[in-house]
Amino acid sequence: MLLVFGTKASAQVEEGVDAPNFTLKNLEGKEVSLSDFRGKHILVNFWATWCGPCKIEMPSLEALYQRFKNKKFVMLAISNDMFGATVVKPFVKANKINFPVLLDQRLKASNAFGVVSLPATFMIDPKGKILGALYGAEDWATPSNILYFENLLK
Repeated sequence: MLLVFGTKASAQVEEGVDAPNFTLKNLEGKEVSLSDFRGKHILVNFWATWCGPCKIEMPSLEALYQRFKNKKFVMLAISNDMFGATVVKPFVKANKINFPVLLDQRLKASNAFGVVSLPATFMIDPKGKILGALYGAEDWATPSNILYFENLLK
């Protein structure tokens, strides 16, 4: 199964509650809010360039994004790198990442979501409710995960 529900890994958000809204800057310096994407399913992935498991799952996140980006689906990768765009931009370019990357240098969004380890991924429904969370790295391009998203986005 893709997402774990009701896991109390000291998480402040759980299944069925409203996802905490946040406003962060993207790599171009433009402010982006979670609420901008109401009406779409949103995968929010907290990560950092120094996190080995995060780097391992990036290609499969990109594959998932490419497959579903035109189906009312948004992916937001939120970087916890304290040096922000200075380290994130080269990583994104080198790894050919095309989904939106936001900077959370002060960990405001991460703390609001109760993130204690990276990567941490949250699935949010079109009404802004948390569908589930996954703590740790995942291969997002497996047939079972693709099937999960195909069914979710029907």
